[in-house]
Amino acid sequence: MKKILRLTALLLCVSLLIPTLSGCGFLFGGFGDDPEEEFNPPYLENYYVNKHEPVCVAGKMEVYKYNKNSDDLWMGGYAYHGGLTMSWDTYTAHDTAKVDLPLDGLYQNISFVIGGQFGRIFLQEDANGNLEPYLSSQYVCSPPTLPGDAEERLAGIQFLVDDKVVDEVIFSNYQVPKRYTYNVSGAQKFSINVIEGIEGLNRVPILELTVWEGEAHETGHVPEPAGDEPVQLIKDLKPYLIPSTSNAAYYPDLEYSNGRTGIKMCGVGYENVIVTAIHWGGDEDIYFNLEGKYNYLTFTAGAADRTTTYDEGAAWLTVYADGKIIHEEVYSTHELQRRTVLDVSGCHQLTFVWSNKEGNEQYGTATGGAFGICDAYLTTTEAALETIEYSSRDLPNRPVKMVSELGTFGVISNLSEDAVFDGSTNLKTFSMGGVKYNEGIMLYSMNSPLVTKPAYAAFNLDGKYDTISFVAGHISNSNVYENDQIEIYADGKLIKTIEIICHMLPQEYIVDVTGCKHLEFVSGKLTNGRLFRPVFGIAELVAYPDGYVETDLFPERVPEDFGPTCDLIDTFGFYDVYNSHISKQIGAVSVVDGYYDGTTNKNTFKIGNTTYNKGILLKTNVHLELDMGGVAGTTVLGAGVAGGWGLPILALAASGIAYESAYAMANIKGSGYTSVTFTVAMQKKSGTIAEDETTLMIGADNECVWETTLHKDMEPTTYTVELGENCDRLMFWLDCPIDAGDSHTYAIYDITLNK
Repeated sequence: MKKILRLTALLLCVSLLIPTLSGCGFLFGGFGDDPEEEFNPPYLENYYVNKHEPVCVAGKMEVYKYNKNSDDLWMGGYAYHGGLTMSWDTYTAHDTAKVDLPLDGLYQNISFVIGGQFGRIFLQEDANGNLEPYLSSQYVCSPPTLPGDAEERLAGIQFLVDDKVVDEVIFSNYQVPKRYTYNVSGAQKFSINVIEGIEGLNRVPILELTVWEGEAHETGHVPEPAGDEPVQLIKDLKPYLIPSTSNAAYYPDLEYSNGRTGIKMCGVGYENVIVTAIHWGGDEDIYFNLEGKYNYLTFTAGAADRTTTYDEGAAWLTVYADGKIIHEEVYSTHELQRRTVLDVSGCHQLTFVWSNKEGNEQYGTATGGAFGICDAYLTTTEAALETIEYSSRDLPNRPVKMVSELGTFGVISNLSEDAVFDGSTNLKTFSMGGVKYNEGIMLYSMNSPLVTKPAYAAFNLDGKYDTISFVAGHISNSNVYENDQIEIYADGKLIKTIEIICHMLPQEYIVDVTGCKHLEFVSGKLTNGRLFRPVFGIAELVAYPDGYVETDLFPERVPEDFGPTCDLIDTFGFYDVYNSHISKQIGAVSVVDGYYDGTTNKNTFKIGNTTYNKGILLKTNVHLELDMGGVAGTTVLGAGVAGGWGLPILALAASGIAYESAYAMANIKGSGYTSVTFTVAMQKKSGTIAEDETTLMIGADNECVWETTLHKDMEPTTYTVELGENCDRLMFWLDCPIDAGDSHTYAIYDITLNK
């Protein structure tokens, strides 16, 4: 996000600063005080520009005298006074500026503070003669935090006593304020000479410019010694600089938070955070002024929680203390957050820099993700580190719903809509095997010529649960029918692989996760190179602290008694109807042609002269598809079952010609119905037909229990098929063997179930 300053927000910042600075009235030159109160800050008589006239030799100069009505001059998050700025007009390299400070042999020492980003608060009289702060738009100023330039710029500065160089320093527009003191005993003048500036830098502030007949003292903002209590970054100590084009932000922040107070990281909520969206091509950094007062820094870093996005990857976090690297580590969106303790003894400028992980090839073209720094504290002693109360969450010692109670901290699923269902409403559900679930996750991988990534969902179990249970299966009517697998990882180790058969009803699984902190479900491992990828669901996830037990967290669905006979479509419906994915919309979920549910007369088919709005149409397909990559089809009911069942829905001949069967499936689990009655007839002739006959089969769970031959010009014929006891999944299957032509279209209607 680009830091664009808003005047109203700045005024609000100032209003909040006034109480804070009420004990330092001289900083505002008397603002808010009695107009008659004496203005007498410490060492006022030593401020050079109050008693002498600097001489601008090259470039430009602006002088700021220190008096009751003078401006506050902000550097490094603090107010300074009395001094000057040196500047030059152009933006080309090697420009110079020079100022001479006449001394006339009167002083022993001269001191001043030089800092980077510089801003001003003006004080002006209102209609009643009272002073009020006025923020000039010509300066970048948002105390106590100063958004900075897009990049660091440097200048070389010489300090001269009577034209003799006594010191040379490198100035940075990012640097924290630093005090310089030089001996000028008997000297006639002191000179400050900018000898070289990088393009874009055109101003150097020289503040708290004081002269001393004896020992020099600190003036203006004088750092107070650090106490024994930990100091929290953001809450107690805010950043003094965020480059204006950086994506880094901190929360809460009056100007940019928009009510946001924190983030979640691996399911744990944090306040007072730095959060950064990582993108290609640049670093994201944020700066703090520690004033050399602390010895230890501790912080937690990792990826911010996210859902339904492919914004994933890894990033480097580099921590600098006065420009020296004291920590660099890679943090991934696939890892739990980590806590770090660093030695920052004597550090003035502390810098956190996030950058995209070089290479990043294991994440394809991922942009990196969103990363956070939380629970960041400074202390003077190691003992004080032990007193910090780090952010945490209370996990109940009982079975818990993993999505709604624990929360998932990372879901990557290539869906246009949300992939996470938190159980808060029955208006938002997904379906597996015709059963609707309002709590769970849909996993849909990304597999294209440019990007190939599995879908995944991650949970932070904190090592407090030893068992999980869940229901997994194929998403109903997703129009993509391939088998796949779901892999389960515990702290990066594969502990279970679940084969998902796309036609099977959802199954319950119980998995041992003893000691696991970071749990991941990963799917999409077996998808091929086609644009059609399967979509799967994981629902009713429960974590158990002491082994699996029966709970009422997700009450068991008790089938209704619909009587001795019922209309199948009205009562149960078909949860999957498939004719061909050719010419269908590419995507995880789409409307399937060939299913007429009887709810409207706008969707009908004809048999002879009779119109129906309830039934299914099935037609096999043969087509040439070059992108199937030699993959054989999906097994329907599993190999080696009775009745020769186990034919693929899609089979690929050596010629590259694909043969697709058609089917419709219904979930009648627990209903007690033992037979099905239906009528079948040819509904429509196809144009070019190689075969005028095809086989219709009925499947009861994993067994083919009946079959018949359907033929051209077939008149309506009614059949009753015995399904056996306890049939859960009923399937109508129109077979298309390899080397058979595609079929005519057949209608199946007036479908009833019987006990």
